[in-house]
Amino acid sequence: MKEINKELAQQIVDFGQKMFRAGLVTGTGGNISLRIPGENAFLISPSGMPYEEITADDIVMLDMEGNQIGGKRRPSVEKNMHRMILKARPEFNAVIHTHSTYATAYASLRKPLPVFLDIMACVFGGPVKCAEYARIGSEELAVNAEKAMRGTNVAFLANHGCIGAGRNLEEAYGNVELLEICCKSYFAACCAGVPVLLEEEDIRLTREEVARKYGQKGED
Repeated sequence: MKEINKELAQQIVDFGQKMFRAGLVTGTGGNISLRIPGENAFLISPSGMPYEEITADDIVMLDMEGNQIGGKRRPSVEKNMHRMILKARPEFNAVIHTHSTYATAYASLRKPLPVFLDIMACVFGGPVKCAEYARIGSEELAVNAEKAMRGTNVAFLANHGCIGAGRNLEEAYGNVELLEICCKSYFAACCAGVPVLLEEEDIRLTREEVARKYGQKGED
């Protein structure tokens, strides 16, 4: 077994505790993975352990074929879902799966979340798709999740929860957190009426303008 980078492993521990404290998961639900720079491998949270008890020594290392190459614990049952997304999307280095209340409720509808907030156009690039239903931990679920994630950075898992990815754990966490807020806002809007959706042209222009103007740019 290979030695695991404790600094990277600690990042997973820290974000797992953050995710738990924020109520995005309960008990031992959800899972987190992080690509190892320069290696064809990734780290992932262990299966069935409370987030308050997980330490860096409990994190598991897998290669991109799904073989365990480091760590003494059993990896998350959703290891293949993380592996397939990281393998298919080299621009992503981190994946987070949650069971947050509103996103999970929306996932039970098995339909896309339409773009009714401009922040969705900025961050998600369009409607949030829902992966077709498959049982927890199955290869089929991994395939369905990777398919639903194509062209975006978040997706619903039918009757299960949601998943998000990013260049790092902070970005992946921000994406699943934002999806939860969007779902909560959508349900609230539906209580008051019918949310007005953004036009395709507005979605496109918003994405282009944000890409040009948002954030701090490096100085020449």
